[in-house]
Amino acid sequence: MTWVAHLVRTQDGAVGAELNFSSSTGTWDIPLNGTESWDLTVQRDQLRRTDPEWWFPWRASVLMSWKNSEGVLDPWLLGPITNLPEEDRDDDTAKLPCSGLGELLSRRIVTDRDFSPAEHVALAESSLRRDGLSYGAIAQDIITAVTTNRVGGQLPIAFASPRESGSRLRSREYYGYNVANNDAEKLITALTNVINGPDIMFRPRFTDSSQTFVEWAMVHGTHAQHNIEQTWAMDLDTTSSRSPVSTVSPKTDSGNLVNKVYWTGAGEDEGTLIRMAVNRRQLASGMPLMEGVGSDSDSENPSLIQRRAETAIEVGSAPLQQLTITIDGSDHRSEIGRWRVGDSARVTVGDDWLSLAPGSRMMKIIAAKGRWDETVTLEFQEVLM
Repeated sequence: MTWVAHLVRTQDGAVGAELNFSSSTGTWDIPLNGTESWDLTVQRDQLRRTDPEWWFPWRASVLMSWKNSEGVLDPWLLGPITNLPEEDRDDDTAKLPCSGLGELLSRRIVTDRDFSPAEHVALAESSLRRDGLSYGAIAQDIITAVTTNRVGGQLPIAFASPRESGSRLRSREYYGYNVANNDAEKLITALTNVINGPDIMFRPRFTDSSQTFVEWAMVHGTHAQHNIEQTWAMDLDTTSSRSPVSTVSPKTDSGNLVNKVYWTGAGEDEGTLIRMAVNRRQLASGMPLMEGVGSDSDSENPSLIQRRAETAIEVGSAPLQQLTITIDGSDHRSEIGRWRVGDSARVTVGDDWLSLAPGSRMMKIIAAKGRWDETVTLEFQEVLM
């Protein structure tokens, strides 16, 4: 069981040469609904023998796979090399910095079609509008707008979650004049942040058994269930000495507590769009007034601004409670590839914590990080039902 690295051609997912890299240096990090990051160090001579097109920033990507106990490669990270190698002449090594697909999507602007430089007026007057779709389906259309519908936009992305439509679902409109705020990564992240917004992740997978091409599988929650579908749930008993758990650490943050929120949108002075939300039950229980302010200055949608205020109230109703657990990623009960960031797991804790009640509960993996060995650190939050 070990990590395996391959160079990949970004636009079509063609898998290139395997990279021999140092397992003693480099880290990786996967946040839920965020952009992954990692780096690996290789011998410079290996890059000298490789066509630079296969390691040039953005043109080339790196696929990191976990070779599991059965010798099968399980793709784990895929994304572009974001800069030329950082070289160490003394050690004759080169470090390749890599990021997930989100970094590339932040450089794609959402418009309703491909505009030429001469069509600046048409761009300013245009909009991309979607009605009667789930948030996940709207996110799919954002991807289509910046890939299939654009010259040079080709990327190996496959939609791997249901596309939902219906007159009582969601609407979004993205205006051409607002290009400064309409990069694809930002808009997709915004969809995950609204009340009942879905988790959205781009997970690498081989396109077929030959393993000569790889793609990003775009997975997301549905209108009824914002969590990403999973077929297996990890079970971690932090009280057992025979479990794959090595360390446990709870942490809380009460800085998020708020019971009245003001949220502003587009506009100036008295014409500014503003909405409010209040937690009256908390105020009636004796909690002092605690106010917060947020803003989406590019939004002219009153419903969206109201939902953002309500989301802030919901999130601010109780201290954020997380659990950090370090596991053995080579153990079959917690092996890398069997679980993913965004999955829920059953976690059992003892009675030795003041801030965490003992017992078993379902908790969501909101982040994972590690080095190029079998040890993985997971961040958990309780699953909100």
